[in-house]
Amino acid sequence: MRKKLQIYISSTFADLVAERQIAVEAILKAGHIPAGIGIDPFFLERPMDTIKRWIDESDVFITILGGLYGNMLPDESKSYPHWEYDYAGELGKPRFALVLTDEALRQQPYDFVGVSSYEKFQEFKQSVMEDVAIFHIAEEWHVRWVLHEKLKEYKGRDDLGGWVSGKDIPDVQKLLEENARLKAELEQYKRADN
Repeated sequence: MRKKLQIYISSTFADLVAERQIAVEAILKAGHIPAGIGIDPFFLERPMDTIKRWIDESDVFITILGGLYGNMLPDESKSYPHWEYDYAGELGKPRFALVLTDEALRQQPYDFVGVSSYEKFQEFKQSVMEDVAIFHIAEEWHVRWVLHEKLKEYKGRDDLGGWVSGKDIPDVQKLLEENARLKAELEQYKRADN
């Protein structure tokens, strides 16, 4: 049976469009299923519930860190990407991070230092870098290469359930009928022994 892993991609929305797109393409090319994909939480009716469900259903969690902290939760305690990262960790999901290099950040049209949540982002970034495997990315091919290597590693793990096509699953009804037939046969043998 060939299983496909569901990979949740967490990132900020505006500054990482290209990196997210490259990650989605690399995941699809490897035969897996991307999820999350930089959805702006304000477009979801119940963002926390939807995001939780997607993370719950995913096998692996990737965070892409640029220079922005992201939209804040309604209680202003942390950003959505920060919360997603923490939630995936609470669930024990395998996680890793793609972190834009300072050189790559300088090429973006944002003044990251001038953003109001810059300090919170730096704290979050530091905690991620101390917590999980990180890969510094400066160019598009870095994203592709890291995902190619990491997905090969995760594909071989038996503890990751993944998704399987319905055509690859044995006919359950036939198995149930065979099980019922064998149970009846066993009961007959038990009665014959008594």
